[in-house]
Amino acid sequence: MTIRLIEASDVSELIKLRASTRENAYSRDALREVGITEESTAARLRTTHRGWLCEMDGTKAGFAIGDGSTGELWVIAVLPEYEGRGVGTALLDAVEAWLVSRGWGELWLWTSSDPKKRAFSFYIRHGWVVSETKDDIVYMKKKMPNQSSEPTLSSVTPPAGQESRPR
Repeated sequence: MTIRLIEASDVSELIKLRASTRENAYSRDALREVGITEESTAARLRTTHRGWLCEMDGTKAGFAIGDGSTGELWVIAVLPEYEGRGVGTALLDAVEAWLVSRGWGELWLWTSSDPKKRAFSFYIRHGWVVSETKDDIVYMKKKMPNQSSEPTLSSVTPPAGQESRPR
């Protein structure tokens, strides 16, 4: 397993990978409808976001991206054939460490509120707690140990209408 920073040349394949996940898969067209394109993702990665890619057996097995301007875990996506092999955990660790290095003592994310979904139980196992439920979306946060609480989640909330956007 190799974890490395996402490069601009990876973005097209990452959008394809995002559509191939077992749960919460979004096609290129569905992502485009909510403003997530190769161009917008590359622009975020050049400015406010940073991401990591996991490669195994010569395959891009998964990726994760965080938003350094808000403390949000923006997306984790893992191909089904690589689930249960530590890919998600390694990617989560990379994003969390980077967000903490940016000064975030409390991180946040949105995911499905269905506890049967892999993402929900994955985040719970990794110390995330439910903060708010809205329709079928749950808002989770994680306070990072030995960190200042500034900036905090209370000073950053998801933009209106963005809470259910696909990642």
